[in-house]
Amino acid sequence: MKKTQTLLVLLLLSTITFSQASKKEVKHILLKNLTIIDAISEKGKVGNILIENDKIKIIDYSNHIEIPKGTISFDLTDKYIIPGLIDGHVHITHGTEQDAKDHLRIALQNGITGVRDMGGDGRMLGLLKKNMQIGENVGPDIFFGSIIAGPKFFEKDPRPQSVALGAIAGKASWQRSITHETDFKQIVAEAKGIGSTAIKIYANVEPELIKKVSDEAKKQGLKVWSHAAMAPSKPTDVILGGSECISHAGDIFQYELVKELKDRHDFSSKDEALKYRKKLLATKWDRKTPEVKHLLEKMKDKNVIVDATLFVYTVGLSGNASGKKADSSRYKLAMKSTKIIYDAGIKINAGSDHMIDVKPYQSRINLHRELELLSEAGLSNFDIIKSATIINAEVVGEEKNIGTIEEGKLANLVILNSNPLENISNTKDIKLVIKRGKIIN
Repeated sequence: MKKTQTLLVLLLLSTITFSQASKKEVKHILLKNLTIIDAISEKGKVGNILIENDKIKIIDYSNHIEIPKGTISFDLTDKYIIPGLIDGHVHITHGTEQDAKDHLRIALQNGITGVRDMGGDGRMLGLLKKNMQIGENVGPDIFFGSIIAGPKFFEKDPRPQSVALGAIAGKASWQRSITHETDFKQIVAEAKGIGSTAIKIYANVEPELIKKVSDEAKKQGLKVWSHAAMAPSKPTDVILGGSECISHAGDIFQYELVKELKDRHDFSSKDEALKYRKKLLATKWDRKTPEVKHLLEKMKDKNVIVDATLFVYTVGLSGNASGKKADSSRYKLAMKSTKIIYDAGIKINAGSDHMIDVKPYQSRINLHRELELLSEAGLSNFDIIKSATIINAEVVGEEKNIGTIEEGKLANLVILNSNPLENISNTKDIKLVIKRGKIIN
């Protein structure tokens, strides 16, 4: 990290203050007179919430709640409360451990009480996951997947080695190369042993192998995530193979329609790859195309959740701060696909695929922009709130513990100054963040 960025992070962290509820053991916190948007009912309702230790003890709409002795109370008239936000697609270990801690702490300050890491250094992720749960570090709870891919991916792609330092890419417990000779029981057990929430099937995996590794993961209690397509496997192969959440809406239908699916390592030159990409983007389809209808039916039948990652398609477009070049046609296709998927009644979870931008005098958490893009794609504000709360909780298998405001669930909450049901941009208008019953800022 550059010196200016390091200074920025230190300045930002110095602004985080912990309330009396965080500085010493406080058993009860009462949040009074605020509009509760619980991610269950489509309308908010004014009420009170009593937190006991790290959980929601009572939700009261009658104003006859019995207040335990020693309770710290906050009158939050004209404020709004939603479940803690979960960024359903991040990569947090491509820098140092300190970078990860700093970025996660900033994310928590901005309302992110959980993150789903989609492939990184499992050693660092396992440590951070534990420390976030026990309060050793301050940041969101972490749920992460171990990468599963074919040998070609690890041989030709430089990215796996960047998060396998000290180990061999494709042979570490958090990233495994698989073939028909693989001991699936062993590799899944090793992924589970380092604290993985899931396996993430990434690239160069045949349909038969998707099914084998998915079945074993589920047998051992892990979730199954993947890209929407993994040459030679098309989206239908991925869904029938057992993936529970598929990432990236931008190419999903083109990948289903193309005669021969190729990945980035199947080309002998950049020109050849560009020619293939142009052909892919030129594919004509709409919601009535038979292959599109069939794919939507399979997604709905298998209760597959789609991780649209609209933010990544905006990088470099007008109005985005990044200087990187973007392809506006892919952005338009991603928006079109997301609307069709949503209209078909398929769940969409919210993930940025780029959690934070750190620049001098500015730090931006990108999940809030992802929520705005989902609104532009046509989702209702209520469904967008669900996409970043209860649906993401379902993706990581924690829907019984987080994702809605209900009695008995963890007190992961965000208090807002303005109503997100009226304008989804109001998720940025934060007054307080509560993580596991502790007030952060």
